[in-house]
Amino acid sequence: EAAMKSPLRDTLEATYQQLQKMKLDKSPFVVVSIIGQELLTHSYYGASVVVLEAGLKIGTCSLKLRGSVFSALSSAYWSLGNSEKSVAYMLQDLEVTKTLGDQPGECRAHGNLGSAFFSKSNYREALAHHRNQLVLAMKLKDREAASGALSSLGHVYTAIGDYPNAL
Repeated sequence: EAAMKSPLRDTLEATYQQLQKMKLDKSPFVVVSIIGQELLTHSYYGASVVVLEAGLKIGTCSLKLRGSVFSALSSAYWSLGNSEKSVAYMLQDLEVTKTLGDQPGECRAHGNLGSAFFSKSNYREALAHHRNQLVLAMKLKDREAASGALSSLGHVYTAIGDYPNAL
């Protein structure tokens, strides 16, 4: 109700109608999570954290939906400059993707973690995650993800002064 009176009314109204068609409009977790993700999309990071964490407290049996909220929370916390909480949610997101056997999601999560650790100058962890990202990208034949992983590995190797591997 409150969301329908917010500046996000137009987007949320269309989304809510879709939820009604899928009969998901009665799931508190789904409704709250959608609102939190819309807030994140519109750069209301603090509000999105409050709403998304409320969604986690409500809970759901769906590991996939919970993983989606972990991913959104990692993004929100990153945007707020809280890299510790962001990385903690990234690690939870990674665990969910592994549990679900979601290799594209796992590849994405490793890329995010590699970039996060690189930004914190934790090059050992950055290398490990970008290597995992590359292995998965090649296995999936995802050229874009493989290219991103190779580029990121080059940046890490350059940062540690390992120029032969950077090339």
